[in-house]
Amino acid sequence: MHHRPFPIFCIGIVVVFCLQLLHAQQPKPVRNSQESLKQTAQQLAQALRSKDEVAVRKLAAESVFMLGNLAGVPEVADEYRQAPEQVEPLTKAEALAGFEKILQFVQKNKWWRIDLDPTETEHLPREVATCMMGCLAGCRANAPNKDALLKEAVEAGDYLLWTQQQAGTGVIPFPAYRGGKNKAFQAADRFLRLAKESGRLDEVVKNGWSFDDLTDGGLQFDNGLCGVALFELYEVSNEKRFLTGAIATADWAAKRSCVTNWNYNSFSVYLLATAYRVTHESKYLQAAKEKARLGVLPGQLQDGPYKGRWADQHNARPAYHYIMVRGLTALFAVLPDDATNRESIAMSIRAAMQARNKEFTSKGIMNVDSSMEALLLFKSLSADQRKAIGFCQTDEAFAVLERHCVSRLRKDGGPFSPGVGGGFFEYIAEQP
Repeated sequence: MHHRPFPIFCIGIVVVFCLQLLHAQQPKPVRNSQESLKQTAQQLAQALRSKDEVAVRKLAAESVFMLGNLAGVPEVADEYRQAPEQVEPLTKAEALAGFEKILQFVQKNKWWRIDLDPTETEHLPREVATCMMGCLAGCRANAPNKDALLKEAVEAGDYLLWTQQQAGTGVIPFPAYRGGKNKAFQAADRFLRLAKESGRLDEVVKNGWSFDDLTDGGLQFDNGLCGVALFELYEVSNEKRFLTGAIATADWAAKRSCVTNWNYNSFSVYLLATAYRVTHESKYLQAAKEKARLGVLPGQLQDGPYKGRWADQHNARPAYHYIMVRGLTALFAVLPDDATNRESIAMSIRAAMQARNKEFTSKGIMNVDSSMEALLLFKSLSADQRKAIGFCQTDEAFAVLERHCVSRLRKDGGPFSPGVGGGFFEYIAEQP
């Protein structure tokens, strides 16, 4: 039997109809629509609170679609600095001498004291944490001034415990200071103003300290860093009160819902992974894994020219990018080899590192503190752990960053915060 060919124009009609049907079944977010993004963010926040991973990933993907070609593009354009081509490596003697500079900085600039009025304090708890971490790095490196460094770290730790007691919930609270110029205080001021307007100020402030961020998530930042610092202080000092305080920060973090600002959640991942490393209590590992799975991984781009970056323009900034790499790396460091989600964490770290590390050699240095901290943590992993993550140009990126930092150290004292500087000096002092 002879079959007549199907007319081409009929084929076209069928194709168009199928495409229209398929399109009708797809969500139709409006690219670059701030209102649509806001609505999706509200839905995402609810999905995070209810721990609905399927909805979280679906809404995160919708946000990527709405952002269009802005997905993975930082809200503030990256600025790159060039490192010198040749720099003599920092010697162990120079590294140990660096701890004396950290001690002098802490003694000169410490503002913390018990009975301080938090409503008159334009300083951040994270400042205390970085000073503690810098001092404790010197203790671990057996610096000549380690006794003086430990004394300062203990004094700072006792201050954090006092603030924790003032809040009464386990969190390291934030000063309820109004009118600060620091961006963190500006965000806190907006939060406090809204809490007052809604009649909920008493629910979030006690004794002049902000002890609850409701659903904002911002308290995870300082609580995470201060909690890690307290765990490190316990490991060096063996003083039980610091372990008790550190555990309280981890317990608080474990109970908080993830929020739409992925980097906030990563601070709690960092803290909870540290809590598991120190206490070996599985509940902290489970909490860290859950927060990473719900509150960090879904925001990362899986394909496209910016694969490995976080999609939203705030977290696409290099500083926040490496903050999230740090949290994930701290978690990977304590994951058992047979953990069910070990490969997904490894893939995320690899993609994130590949997305940004290559820029150190091709464009220059866009960030110092966060990237140095993340790269040092990666280099502290075992050889098998690094192999499991795979090649991601970490050594190449670190070499560029190291030349820049050593050059700055010899020129004007360096580009570091005390904590990151201490970590770098400790790394140099431990080299064979």
